[in-house]
Amino acid sequence: MAAIKWVLASDIDGTLVGHGGESELAQFLAQRPDIGVVYLTGRTRANAEMLIRRHGYPDPLAMATDIGADVYWGPDFHVDENWAFQQRRDWSPRRVMRALDGVAGVSFAGRSSHWRLAFQVRDYHALSAARTALVQEGVVQRTLWDEDEMRLDVVPRGALKGRALKYILNRLNVRPQQCFVAGDAENDGDLMEGRYHGVLVANATIRLADQLPPVIVRSPYEGAHGVLHGLRQFLDEPAAVMETEYAG
Repeated sequence: MAAIKWVLASDIDGTLVGHGGESELAQFLAQRPDIGVVYLTGRTRANAEMLIRRHGYPDPLAMATDIGADVYWGPDFHVDENWAFQQRRDWSPRRVMRALDGVAGVSFAGRSSHWRLAFQVRDYHALSAARTALVQEGVVQRTLWDEDEMRLDVVPRGALKGRALKYILNRLNVRPQQCFVAGDAENDGDLMEGRYHGVLVANATIRLADQLPPVIVRSPYEGAHGVLHGLRQFLDEPAAVMETEYAG
């Protein structure tokens, strides 16, 4: 940690990967050993590790997976048991299943990890009924709604990227002003509430863009190009020449 001056804390899908620019950003980070990377993702550890290695991104200082439910420390990805214990204290998959069993228009769609239960929802009336049932059962949880897939995910209450990042930076003794965040989706919103400087890439959801404080750069570039654009501004470096096809 002695050589680390800055931390890039970034979402993966739609931000670091998926819209081009991955090799340029990976090369930039390889040339800047003073920048440590923290990955924050909805993916599981194995899936996230596969992606970052495929695109040549550096080993992390830490990684928060399942939207912040698990924290792993790099470069060997050992799990933070203290953080996991905090999630387990009020997480009860059985109570979630019991609460939603029999709710009309709601069906169990699978369990992508030990921290996430997915349910297919027929319509918005069923969505409201599902959320009401969870409250009536007294289940302590967060719900994540995917409108495109009509899917409701239920995760632990403490599964928040921003909360996990704050924990990680405290453990690393990194100040908020040394951290730069990057994201594109609704579940990145709590990273961008003004505690850190950061960038919202051009392919981000419009609703998230409307809620950003001034310390968050709204990049005209998508994906990794947007992260690199914002990161260079944060570091006060000359902007790299980018292909015009990536401009917003």
